Amino acid sequence: MLIEDFPQQFMTVNFESPFQQVLQQQKPLLCSFNKAKKWQLWLSDRPMLKRSWINIAGLDKQKVVHLANLNNDNLISTIEKALRSKTCSYIVACINHLSEQDKKRIQQAVLTSDTCLFLVQDDQQIQYH
Repeated sequence: MLIEDFPQQFMTVNFESPFQQVLQQQKPLLCSFNKAKKWQLWLSDRPMLKRSWINIAGLDKQKVVHLANLNNDNLISTIEKALRSKTCSYIVACINHLSEQDKKRIQQAVLTSDTCLFLVQDDQQIQYH
């Protein structure tokens, strides 16, 4: 995370990746999941999660799993499977676009799961489900 030099009343914060933004903005919530004996799953179509960010956020690195370089179809099916398995406290998935069919598949899986899902778009807008 970079903070540009501006007067104190005006600052710009740039994140290296959407995952870093989630870690920064949702730190208390994500840390609360450390108490559960479940996985913390991070999914992306490219490498984006750094171990240093996990350490700074205070997450248990033994529970954090990052699957990278997944293509969009594999990403959707991995999200579905992870939600249905109920073995994750939360899933953070960086995805660029979802078709209506993909949205329905994910929504159906979320309804049958007790897992929190964060869908992160590369333009750094976060959607919560």
